[in-house]
Amino acid sequence: MDMSATSVVVGERRGVKPKPEKEGFVGKPLKRVEDLKLVRGLGGFIGDLKVEGMVYAAFVRSPHAHARIVGVDSSDVLRLDGVIGVLTAKDLGGVGNLPTVDEDAEKKPTPRRPLAVDVTRYVGEAVAVVLAKDRYTAEDAAELVRVDYEPLEAVVDVEEALKPGSPLVHDHLKSNVCYHSVNTVGDVEDAFAKADHVVSLRLVNQRLAPAPLETRGILASYDRGNGELKVWATTQDPHGLRDTLASILGLPQSGVRVIAPDMGGAFGSKISVYPEDVVVSYAAIRFNRPVKWVETRRENIVTTTHGRGQVQYVEAAVRADGRILGLRVKIISDSGAYNTPGALDNPTLTAQMFTGEYDIKAARVEVYSVLTNKVPQDAYRGAGRPEAAYLIERTMNVIARKLGMDPIDIRRINYIPREAFPYTTPGGLTYDLADYEANLERALEFSAYTRLRREQGEARRQGRLMGIGVATWTEICGFGPGLPQTAAVTVTPAGEVMVSIGGHPHGQGHHTPIAQIVADELGVDIGRVSVRHGDTALLPWSSLTAGSRSAALTGSAALLSARKIKRKMSLIASKLLDSDSSELVFSDGFVYSKSNPSRKVRFEEVADAAYKPWKLPEGLEPTLYEYTAYTPPDYVFPYGTHIAVVEVDRDTGEVEVLKYFAVDDIGRVINPMLVEGQVHGGIMQGAGQALIEEVAYDGGGQPLTQSFAEYLIPSTQTLPNIEWTRTETPTPRNPLGVKGVGEAGTIAATPTIVNAVEDALSEYNVVVDRMPLRADYILSLINNSGKRQN
Repeated sequence: MDMSATSVVVGERRGVKPKPEKEGFVGKPLKRVEDLKLVRGLGGFIGDLKVEGMVYAAFVRSPHAHARIVGVDSSDVLRLDGVIGVLTAKDLGGVGNLPTVDEDAEKKPTPRRPLAVDVTRYVGEAVAVVLAKDRYTAEDAAELVRVDYEPLEAVVDVEEALKPGSPLVHDHLKSNVCYHSVNTVGDVEDAFAKADHVVSLRLVNQRLAPAPLETRGILASYDRGNGELKVWATTQDPHGLRDTLASILGLPQSGVRVIAPDMGGAFGSKISVYPEDVVVSYAAIRFNRPVKWVETRRENIVTTTHGRGQVQYVEAAVRADGRILGLRVKIISDSGAYNTPGALDNPTLTAQMFTGEYDIKAARVEVYSVLTNKVPQDAYRGAGRPEAAYLIERTMNVIARKLGMDPIDIRRINYIPREAFPYTTPGGLTYDLADYEANLERALEFSAYTRLRREQGEARRQGRLMGIGVATWTEICGFGPGLPQTAAVTVTPAGEVMVSIGGHPHGQGHHTPIAQIVADELGVDIGRVSVRHGDTALLPWSSLTAGSRSAALTGSAALLSARKIKRKMSLIASKLLDSDSSELVFSDGFVYSKSNPSRKVRFEEVADAAYKPWKLPEGLEPTLYEYTAYTPPDYVFPYGTHIAVVEVDRDTGEVEVLKYFAVDDIGRVINPMLVEGQVHGGIMQGAGQALIEEVAYDGGGQPLTQSFAEYLIPSTQTLPNIEWTRTETPTPRNPLGVKGVGEAGTIAATPTIVNAVEDALSEYNVVVDRMPLRADYILSLINNSGKRQN
């Protein structure tokens, strides 16, 4: 496919359109093929699974944010009817540690045991597990396990934890800093010396709970006869979980099989290997019984990894015309109690993406990852990129206000020009291909931006606080080099096409676009293509589903496997048709020659011949099976522009989002319906962060948000109907030309809405410096501005 075409506005001409392709399934808004099973209640989720002889696990958890474990007494519990056993840390002596970062000059490891040994470091950390004949007995018995604690001083605020002399989360470290880095590009000091203005601000990305519809769960069963541990788990990374369990439990990888069933959401929170995964698997081996555990909602909010949790300090050196000459940024990331790989990834990605879509030549970014007595941090939809977009887009807005400029103009002045791509950023990334100006123009047209500003003027004359917010976004995704994704395609003798993929969907709808890609390549009806996933027995290895990488990597792996199948079938068909294989066309379930279309053979006839050696060309091996481990040459970078209209009630502080527009460029689109669904979901979660969501702790580390009564999540009342369209700039970095969309809406929505609220409050001359934008906070801004009006 020719990737040289410029950006195209869908539905109208702008620049040069991509070369037309034959009619096929790719690009069509097909309904998800997997939905019929799910809406009929025929899905198989972890909560539905039962195995003969299964027992249930319940965990004993620390009520303290920081405490020394003096003793654990389970003697009374073991005498209860229905209790199978109790495990504490001393019973897991031969079990390895959970994954942590490797030590180097910048990173400090924090060893983490599956069950706390001597010290607990956050409320909810697992201390023991009870196994019983049913879930009710297990949970009741867990409450009767007596644990004697000696409370220790906790550190909760991340900036306090950074200070010398603060309580240490891990005594073997000299401070709570578990990662520190500084990166400087260009002459930053000179940029600030030449600046007409220096804009400074402090921003806070609050902690968030991913809170998927389905909580975590695991069922483990051990077969002593063949030595196989079989695990059903809610995981985004079946092969990664397999390899980690094998390592921690001392088993061969061939002796562990992981199956990820249907999953009700994840948003990054089901990537990591958790203590419960290890303990339940070990218990299945130890007691020779299948063991099941399903997380309660309280456990999910209190003990599943959180996202965001970042304090940002920004200084921008700005010329009088709005041009940014340089940036100085300090990122303080709240890692929680352990320095997990995911906790480190988030601020690292922020530091790579903090300049966004802008051509900034001089920048310094300093990163601190800091330990606190809270649940460990990990990926949450966007993982470091929403924080980066928030940082730069809030900065752009504050600069525009300081200079009296329209937020559109400040962005135009600083955009990376189209001719500069591929473009290397201060964060060390090389952007592939983009036309930010064309995307912005489409957003202004799509939203009728000029008319919105007129409406805003009229609203203000009426005394209403109406605001318009703009944010542009880009992200690194399609992770990528060194992290392949796999797929295999099999064609049966009957001509049925089976695709096995290593990536595991948890709401995205992988079946449909993968089937569209493969059906087009092989020229068959999409109903002939089935897609399988989530079982380590299907493929020898694969990597995780995360980072908006499935279309770019899994899709490309499936496409390349289908191409290998097509090449082999072409050789077989060439013998059947007595034609040159290079002349053959696969279309509508037939194979025929371009030069003589009337001579054709059915797809299934070619497939059948593939399993009959006497029908094959000499030297060709029977069967139709091909496998691909695809790794791209580099990352891909989708982008877009979002615009929100809000109104603030000056008497109550309530924020209402009146309109929301999104124009995204995610490269070539496989299925527009699925893409729009992903954008809508992402925008809702981004709006949740802006307006209502927050994981809160008191000063002693006790979580104040333990259920949906306290932890609010967005609903249909949060936003109006979202209006979405797209521009299309295919990437040259994978054979499909796709980028990624799963996190786009989340990245864009938060700064868009916050910018809109700040615009609504412009008469008070306030800076919105934290989230969520609840009514009490908005009222405090108004009341403390000194401009409160009757």
